[in-house]
Amino acid sequence: MKTRHSGRLGLVRHGQTHANIDQVWHGYTDTPLTALGQLQAQKLGSHFHHYMQPQVIYASPLQRAKITAQAIADNHNIEVILDPRLMEFNLGDWEGRSFQDLQEDGSIIEQLVSNPDFTAPNGESQNLVKKRIVAAIEDIIDRHQQQNVVLVAHGATLGIALSHYLHDDTRRWPKYSKDNTAFTELCLNSNSLISYNNTAHLD
Repeated sequence: MKTRHSGRLGLVRHGQTHANIDQVWHGYTDTPLTALGQLQAQKLGSHFHHYMQPQVIYASPLQRAKITAQAIADNHNIEVILDPRLMEFNLGDWEGRSFQDLQEDGSIIEQLVSNPDFTAPNGESQNLVKKRIVAAIEDIIDRHQQQNVVLVAHGATLGIALSHYLHDDTRRWPKYSKDNTAFTELCLNSNSLISYNNTAHLD
């Protein structure tokens, strides 16, 4: 089997936001971290060397991911590189609606999960998210073949990436929900998980 990436690939979800607490969809909405989210990011940064020694960090430009990434970077003296392809699943006109409302209104949530081409008005489909996140990952690992890479992004986007690489079926993305600031390691040579949803830094 050809080795695609001789370094390690870590995936991190951002710290807590009020949208997480209130259970509303903030995809492209640039919502800040809560005080707890800030603390989670600080704990992640100081503990991160126990997970892996990062050499490169990429993040979504949305502040919740960027600030979480910066906490890791500050503890390892490296810079955060921003890539908009790592941003969250954009629901366009449905941004800011509660999960319950999206569930009750024509089963929008079920359609977002079961139909990869179902698209929010002025938003994205599952397939569009897959296209950009997979392109980002492939570009980044090609650029950093022998380095340990960390991507700091969002729950749905990372779930779509994981379900693509692990199952070649992005409709499984809700099964890969992750806690805030959780660390996951993906091996692209075997398309398998080394670790998943690790929050030891929060203990």
